[in-house]
Amino acid sequence: MKKNIVVLVSEIANDYSFSVLDGIHSYFADKEVNLITIPTRRGKDISSKHYWIGMKLAETKQVDGVIVLTAIYLSAITKEELSQSLANFHTDNIVSISTELPIKNSIYTYVSCDQAYDKVVKHLKEEHSCKRIAFMSAEATGSEEARDRFNAFKKAMKKNQLDFDEKLTFEGYFVYDGAIRAINDRYKSAKEIDFDAIVAANDMMAFGCIYALEGLGLKVPEDVKVVGYDDIIQAQTAELTLSTINQQMELQGQRAAELAWKKANGEKVEKANPIQIKPIFRKSCGCSNDESEFMNKMQIHTGNRNVSVSLHLEKNMIQQNIYFLLENLQNEMTLDKLFQMFDTILPEYYVPGITLCMYDTPLLVSNDKAIELPAKATVKLHIDKTENINQTDLNIRFNPRKMIIPPQFFGSKNSSFMIQPVFFGHKQYGYFVCKNATSEYLFTLIYLKTFSAIISQSSIYTRQLEENAKLSSENLMLQIDNSELNEISMNDSLTGVFNRRGLMEMGKEAIKLALKMGSTGIVFFADMNDLKKINDNYGHDIGDRAIQTEAEIFKTVFRQNDIIGRLGGDEFVGVIPGLPFEHIEKTRAAIKEAEKSISKKNGLPVEITISFGAVEFNSETSDLNTLITLADKEQYIEKRKYHSEKR
Repeated sequence: MKKNIVVLVSEIANDYSFSVLDGIHSYFADKEVNLITIPTRRGKDISSKHYWIGMKLAETKQVDGVIVLTAIYLSAITKEELSQSLANFHTDNIVSISTELPIKNSIYTYVSCDQAYDKVVKHLKEEHSCKRIAFMSAEATGSEEARDRFNAFKKAMKKNQLDFDEKLTFEGYFVYDGAIRAINDRYKSAKEIDFDAIVAANDMMAFGCIYALEGLGLKVPEDVKVVGYDDIIQAQTAELTLSTINQQMELQGQRAAELAWKKANGEKVEKANPIQIKPIFRKSCGCSNDESEFMNKMQIHTGNRNVSVSLHLEKNMIQQNIYFLLENLQNEMTLDKLFQMFDTILPEYYVPGITLCMYDTPLLVSNDKAIELPAKATVKLHIDKTENINQTDLNIRFNPRKMIIPPQFFGSKNSSFMIQPVFFGHKQYGYFVCKNATSEYLFTLIYLKTFSAIISQSSIYTRQLEENAKLSSENLMLQIDNSELNEISMNDSLTGVFNRRGLMEMGKEAIKLALKMGSTGIVFFADMNDLKKINDNYGHDIGDRAIQTEAEIFKTVFRQNDIIGRLGGDEFVGVIPGLPFEHIEKTRAAIKEAEKSISKKNGLPVEITISFGAVEFNSETSDLNTLITLADKEQYIEKRKYHSEKR
């Protein structure tokens, strides 16, 4: 029977998480496992709160084991806070990577750096004749790892019979700029440098040391040797490759996966499990070792060790995919239409499958309230290109408090999955579980976040249509008292477009969402020419039909998901995301064509004409009230042109 193993990671946007996840995936490649990665980050912003809800999904009885990339979480929260979040998990098969957590029956891996630092100091002493070795620390961050590395360095100095000089200890706070400041604050010239090597507690600080030392006129490694810790990609690919300590991050992932697997199958495992790490000596200490895990992976992944070429091709692929994804979605924004075309926009290489789960009622998320998952959700969509499945009209109900998704949607094959919440602002509409077929985690996340934004936008729009449909029912209106009706009514009874309240509410939301997705658009202000003459000559009934025709013109010219509203009388405002400002003249021409055809179709005694003014909204000008005022001024210029031409 397949096991469900969850991987909890705060962020999938750094070399550490990439490598550890690679190790986990490689171990489970031939095992009967559904591997489910849940990005959950802790922060004060609402977006972080939405992702943190993923912790609740891991509490279900459906989960047989949990692997936690603990070190990343501890940069934002304490061990106790993290342990409290894990305490309600149904499974006691919890494996913490890098440090012990105070949770009963949990197990952990840890890195032993004593041996590696001993080899580093011994190498600097015996191979390069270094005697005064400085240390760039990060102890001030309060990090347990920083403290362990500093202590291991001091032990290594003592073991190799070198004097540890407290004055040669610097504080760089784990960051590049911190290391530069620490060196520059102490030394003003090359002559003042009183060490012949410096060991940094991470690679970014090591690169900061190189920059600062070269700024003082010293050469690395001729004058000073530099050693880092982590073996990040830059350490392997920089022109001056960096001597460093490789944490065996992929091995850490493999070992954690092995422990979770064994415990899930009833085998006994040790509580504490050490991982031995190794130093790699490259150009920054005067050696010429070209060992590079990253280059080897590039060779396997692309058949090319030329990093710039491979990354360029990868970048082009995802840019084209995202471009066509957004292009195709511009005119299809209701959920039903979105689901019907989802199979065509799903990038098979990065996301070959998706299961969309929507809550019956959107979850309102805030920073000051504890969050509980809704007890009711519905599977709406299930696509799996690896098994030729395309189900877009599902309505399968389940309880997210008891399972992540109904088990049949995991499929018959062993697979890896990633979970992404669907949210906008303070509302979470559900989540989707995606198949993950590649180790390009960051590119996969870009797609998932794009899908989340589009699905949430479609959900908002669909719910608005449903609300308007309900409000049009006379029976429902009779059941709602006037005060409540005023609160929820957003449509104009004469024309069917939004009224002022609906326009302002939905228009602001549309602008906010467009800007969040990196797009711009236009806001227009329009009114009919000579409405008073129509009323005077033909009566107000014909005047009302003329206003309805005006609304129909806008609905014809613009897309179904654009926001059109009636301010009052014959004054209309529209919020049109994604329409380039340079297309305004084409839009005016389309309106003029529609004036003729729709006036004739509706049997009006005259052909109505419209004065139309528009302005662009962007990140600098996004306040809807301001935009309406500016568009009104543009419309007034058009109105004056109309009257001057009639004279």
